[in-house]
Order: sequence, then C-alpha cells, then structure tokens
Amino acid sequence: MEYYYRDFTEANYMRLMELAKSKYEFIKVADYRRDRARKVIINRHDLDSSLHRAEKLSAIEKEVGVTSAYFVYLHSPFYSVFEKGAIGLIQRIAGNGHEVGLHFEPWFYGIEQGMRKELESCLEFEKGVLETLSGLKVSAFSFHNPDRGGWASFPDDTVCGLINMYGGYFKDSYGYCSDSDGHWRYRRLEDVLDKAEEERLQVLTHPEWWTPEVMRPRERIMRCAEGRLGSCMRQYDETMSAMGRTNEK
Repeated sequence: MEYYYRDFTEANYMRLMELAKSKYEFIKVADYRRDRARKVIINRHDLDSSLHRAEKLSAIEKEVGVTSAYFVYLHSPFYSVFEKGAIGLIQRIAGNGHEVGLHFEPWFYGIEQGMRKELESCLEFEKGVLETLSGLKVSAFSFHNPDRGGWASFPDDTVCGLINMYGGYFKDSYGYCSDSDGHWRYRRLEDVLDKAEEERLQVLTHPEWWTPEVMRPRERIMRCAEGRLGSCMRQYDETMSAMGRTNEK
C-alpha cells in the first residue's frame, strides 16, 4: 500500500481544499439531508491530538473560503478542554467560520451496543461540558475509534438530538475518505476529488497529521507530545516567576 506521507503538509492541504471547492459545495453538518444543485461535501476533523494544528487548518480553510466541522475530544491525553488556552483555540476555530462538534468515546464509560440510556446520558453530559466551557452550540458527534465495539455501524442518524456522523444516512448516501493513522485509509483524497464521482462526500481528517513539513506519522504524534510537554513547562515556569518563587533547574 502506498501511504502518500508527502501529501500531509499545510501547503498541500490548501491545494486540496481549493480543488475540493472547485468540485463540491461545502455544507454544514445540519444540512446533510438537504438536496442541492451541486455536489456537496462535509469536511470533518476529529481532534484527537492537536488543537494547535486544528486552529491552523481552520485558518487555511478560511483563507480558501470553505467551512468545516471540528469535533473536540474530551479525553485526549494531548490537550484538556478545561484549560483556558484550549478553549481559546476552540473559540478561534469557531471564529474562523467553522462548526464545533463532540468527538465521543463510548468505551471510556464501558458503554456497549444496546446500552441506549447510558449512551444518551453520557452524550448529554459531554455535550453540556463542551457547550458550557466554550460557549458554543454543539449539534453533532462522531465516535472515537468507531471500529472498537462496532460503533462504525451504529445506524441511528441522531442520538438525543445530536447528528451521528456514522449514522445510516451517511453510510448509505455519502462517499467517505479518511486519513486515519496518518495515511489514506481507503482512498487518496486527491484521487477522490479529481474524479468527483460521488454526489455527496464526507471527508475525515485529523489535524495532527498536517504539518508544515513532511514527517512520518509517529514523528507527527511525537511533535504533539513534545508541544504538550513544552506548554506544561512554560506554564510551570511562568507560575513560579509570577509568584516570585525559586525555580531550581
């Protein structure tokens, strides 16, 4: 399999968005059932590892003149929505004209297929957390690692009022392209956009893969981890300095 690692740069992302714009009309998630005169695309980002990369892609999309949906993951080890800086990045993404959704992990709570009440309860809880912290409206969710537990085949189009990005309508009516694991998992996006065969297309990208320079997938994740460590240490040093305490090094 050709992984096309060199595809995943900021410059190429801008080029792909320009190509997508020439072939498709970018639509909001809430409009996923509406008929349109043109072919339509829902551009979705699951924010597993980097809000900084997400904010950068949101700025690129704003420059190109397209909109996307960014799904925030409350259980990421790489960022915390309870940090002021993280909320600031999420609000800047929304300020660039994009939607904010919830990236949800049912197995964090031990939820399995058939546990409907537990699923609804935890979705409502996390939706409330994200909306309260960010001040933004959340109207859709995507499952994290949906192959685990069979959630990629969960058929309901909505759950407690939230649009399910893996619901039956998306499965039946939308083409799909994903960069999961840092490579094109099914089809290369450039090929999909060149052919533009689908009337409706959902594209899933993870911002941590899209960097200024060419890197291997594990190097990109290491970049996120090192950025997280650097941020923590800067906060520590700034706090020690602000309080006039001795900062032994």
